[in-house]
Amino acid sequence: MGNRPAVILVMCGSSVATSNLAAVKLEDEARRRKVRVVTKKGKVADATMLIQHEKPDLVVATAQIKERDDIKVFSGVPLISTIGQEKLYDDIFAYIAEKGLG
Repeated sequence: MGNRPAVILVMCGSSVATSNLAAVKLEDEARRRKVRVVTKKGKVADATMLIQHEKPDLVVATAQIKERDDIKVFSGVPLISTIGQEKLYDDIFAYIAEKGLG
């Protein structure tokens, strides 16, 4: 376990339904894996402002977002479709562990 929780910014197109669903699924999986996370939610249109303001460790976006050089972005589509969801969990939690967080 890292020295602080990983901050995950979960974004979708409208910042309502899918970001909430994705955040809950990530929180549940984090509990299952005994990893501490804090989720923040927002919409991809506000990505730059949210990243500067919230200072997340990574982004999970359920809507299209352009690649960024300043932060790791994961596609959160598998959290909604459930296709590839386990691999996404593995990738996200491996990244968190690699950063020494959680």
